[in-house]
Amino acid sequence: MQSISEPVKTWFETDLNVSRETLDRLGLYADLVVKWQPRINIVGASTADDVWTRHLQDSAQLWPYLKDIASSGKIVDFGSGAGFPGIVLAVLGANDVILMESNTKKTIFLTEAARVCGVLGQTEIARERIEAGVPRNADVITARAFAPLPKLLELGQRHLKPGGHYILLKGRAFEDELAEARAAGWTFTVTTHASLVDPEGVVMILQGVDR
Repeated sequence: MQSISEPVKTWFETDLNVSRETLDRLGLYADLVVKWQPRINIVGASTADDVWTRHLQDSAQLWPYLKDIASSGKIVDFGSGAGFPGIVLAVLGANDVILMESNTKKTIFLTEAARVCGVLGQTEIARERIEAGVPRNADVITARAFAPLPKLLELGQRHLKPGGHYILLKGRAFEDELAEARAAGWTFTVTTHASLVDPEGVVMILQGVDR
């Protein structure tokens, strides 16, 4: 069973105010990731020994920026992979999360993860290519380790509702990605917050996106 460090446990309990039951469900998810990892390589091998920090906490740090709309808004997670951040956000309380993932094996895992975590009713596992999928009219689009920002915004055009916004996890190249997106003609307002997990990464919030 994947162990949770005391600082990470305290962060979930104090900063996010999660219940014991929610922590238990996240623990089941962490164990499932480790169980499936040898079969379909759903997370990087170097991070599989610390799923709680590298994946669960990394995903959960988006929650404070989402919780105000999570009960009534639609969250679309691009390239969900192992379900980070989409499954985590559903466990934390998001009521309508669409996980878009074209890889069949990963969608099988996502369905099992949603079942184990008790969030099948809050999630839709969409096995389709983002550029070809039915427009989703998202209030928020999330993504983690998915695509460079210009490509992500291009894909997001068909799925983001007017007035919607992006909440993204980005790594050390985030400033270059912002410059590339602007050079490609995109306009937006950006806010960044230092990542709790990646010392060089950020939580990036984009609003008013247009081209």
